[in-house]
Amino acid sequence: MMEEISCIVCDHAVKVTIENLVGYQEGQDFKISHCLACDTSFAWPHLVEDRIYDYIYSQMKIVPGYNRYAIYAEEVVNCETPLDYLANKEANYFAIREIVTKNRDKTIKILEVGSGLGYLTYAIKQQGYNIIGLDISSDAIRKAKRQFGDYYVCSDVYSFSSNNPGEFDMVIITEVIEHVSDPKTFCKMLVNLLKVGGKLVATTPNKSAFPREENWATELPPIHLTWFSETSFKSIARQLNLTLSFFDYSAFNKKHVDVSRVRFYKIFYKKEIPVSVLDKMGKVISPITRSTDNVLTKLKSIFKHLIKPIFILLLTNKKNLSRNSMLCVILQKNS
Repeated sequence: MMEEISCIVCDHAVKVTIENLVGYQEGQDFKISHCLACDTSFAWPHLVEDRIYDYIYSQMKIVPGYNRYAIYAEEVVNCETPLDYLANKEANYFAIREIVTKNRDKTIKILEVGSGLGYLTYAIKQQGYNIIGLDISSDAIRKAKRQFGDYYVCSDVYSFSSNNPGEFDMVIITEVIEHVSDPKTFCKMLVNLLKVGGKLVATTPNKSAFPREENWATELPPIHLTWFSETSFKSIARQLNLTLSFFDYSAFNKKHVDVSRVRFYKIFYKKEIPVSVLDKMGKVISPITRSTDNVLTKLKSIFKHLIKPIFILLLTNKKNLSRNSMLCVILQKNS
């Protein structure tokens, strides 16, 4: 008898769009289901595998896609304005900077959930804001405290939410919600931490930015379990009685290349055959190495300052300029 699966966001019936998608680690495969009601795609089985994160964190500097976080953690401490440094690197940090610094009152209480290596909490703290970072990993918290200072707490969000209801003016999660098994309950716990009128700011890969026929253009499961759309969050907002708005990325998109906006996305960027990142033993299959080649560094600098603006002008789509492949949603607590 076939297992009946309903949408993990809105509970509607779903359609299987991929029968056998390879997993992040070799030897795994997943089904991908899509909900027509809220435009959410999710992997099945829909379970978090902590072991894979142990593999990633132990090899952070060489894991494709994750090695950049290790670089940010190293470089951010040498920046005069760390938050500006991060904002120029990625769309999600740009959005966080704009939303946070819009608040002139720096006494507001901010919580970053899933603070990981700790550099974003540190960068916001350096702007003078009252922020703490929360992470379930004792190892991550220990390293963050050692490198950045004593403003991190080790706890799971569910117990922390129960013990600190209504304590914060803003809760920030950057690329976290796609990793959790129960996103609705997770959001409910985060909202419980907010004061009335407080804001939950969440970033996650944006399904709405990609062609409708794209079934899974995000990290392989079980790293990413859910690929959210703008409609996904509209559904969550309705269910939790939250006021919703989306961050406008127009200013960022005018100066940065975004994969979903490239006119020839289907030709140059779409991966026809996804491949696993880790082997069966948890080792990185194709490790990333940092280049020490001065010539390559100079070529990258030339591209950044001369070629990239031309590329953006001529080869990126100007339609829906406010939309980016990274979604940033602001959910406000009403009562």
